Amino acid sequence: MARLRALSAPPPPQPTAVEVCADFEPYRLIQARQMNGWTRRDLSEATGLTPQQIAWFEGGVLTPKAYELERIADATGTLVAFFKRGRPMAILDSSALFMCTTDR
Repeated sequence: MARLRALSAPPPPQPTAVEVCADFEPYRLIQARQMNGWTRRDLSEATGLTPQQIAWFEGGVLTPKAYELERIADATGTLVAFFKRGRPMAILDSSALFMCTTDR
């Protein structure tokens, strides 16, 4: 009897930062920031961008350049592809995000 090997297809290639910038979804930046429990200032400190730049990106006034998007993805722990328009989105309840500390 022949042994069957499990075949797995290679994962699809991830879009480049340049491709994502051309199809950037501002709301995903808000989601990524909120998932980390960060303010715009927190994200700006983690990326070296200004809080105003973050606000412009989130508001759709400006689109980040590829290197800025890579910094944001690295800081938020997401893939650059996370910010591509057309991907499924979930509504985050930011009131459920909180920080736990133990002062004992």
